[in-house]
Formats: sequence, C-alpha cells, structure tokens
Amino acid sequence: MGLIRFLYYTRVTIADMEKTLTIRLNKDQDQALTRRARALRKTRSEVVRELIDKGLEEQSLSRKVAHLKGILNIPDAKDPVRRRIKERNWR
Repeated sequence: MGLIRFLYYTRVTIADMEKTLTIRLNKDQDQALTRRARALRKTRSEVVRELIDKGLEEQSLSRKVAHLKGILNIPDAKDPVRRRIKERNWR
C-alpha cells in the first residue's frame, strides 16, 4: 500500500503594518464584523482597516450632505424668513 502525501499551500500576505490597535467590541459588533469579513472573504483586520480608511477619508461638506438637498419641506407661511428658506431649497 502506498503512502499518499497531501500538500497544503497557504497564501501568506506580508504587509507593512507598523502599529497594533486593540479595541473592545460588544458581542453584536463582533458577530457583525465576523459575518462581513466572511462575506467579503477577507480577514477581520482587513475589514476594520478598510472601514477606518473610509471613515477618515476627507470629504467636502457639500458631498456629505448632498443626499439632503431638496428635502426641506416648509409649509407656506407669511413669515419672510421661511419663504426665503423655501425659495433657496433648490431641487
């Protein structure tokens, strides 16, 4: 009977990471992070680094609030200030 050998190859990614950050997660956060990492087929650390990068990304104020443009709904009023606000609420 012959001996069959199995070779397992592991991909190792070496990244230039200089710092370690320890954070505390509650149970729900931990489970959500694990689910997202599995769905993306990434490590939990990779997912956290991407979320940090996205959170630290500089954006102009107009880009941050662009989804709010045109949703101001002020009932018709005789108050000139309210009328002016409504006029400037471009869609």
